[in-house]
Amino acid sequence: MSLGLLHFDGRVIDDDGRSLLESNDDEELMHVEPGVTVALGFRPMESPGTLYVTSRRVIWLSDADKGKGYAVDFLSLSLHAVSRDLETYPFPCIYTQIEISDEDEESESSYSESNDDLELSKVTEMRLLPSDVGKRILAIMHASYCFHLWQVH
Repeated sequence: MSLGLLHFDGRVIDDDGRSLLESNDDEELMHVEPGVTVALGFRPMESPGTLYVTSRRVIWLSDADKGKGYAVDFLSLSLHAVSRDLETYPFPCIYTQIEISDEDEESESSYSESNDDLELSKVTEMRLLPSDVGKRILAIMHASYCFHLWQVH
């Protein structure tokens, strides 16, 4: 298992004709949430996409850019919480801290947030922003996160 955030494209089909979202090691799709925007580190929010919570990881796939997606294994998540503090971030979200490997941590200081070529292995924060905050979706998504993270450990 590699730590950190990874590029992911669940639209890709493997040699057996299955979506990469369906893995061989008993990974189950637990929750799907359309209309979720992601913000990585201090970068601007991306266009909306679909969030998938499986029994092993969190996956986000862009609706606008069919080749763009991210995945993080639950074992790489060191913290996740519902954040409604608008002084910290201008929108309610699920705030997540991501563990990275020691090698990436050492070189993190040389990383430039303005660099368009985002190095996912160095991203330590992810925010998930559902489009429908008014229906308590943050709490539902966070509960799903917690439940599946608890099952992994």
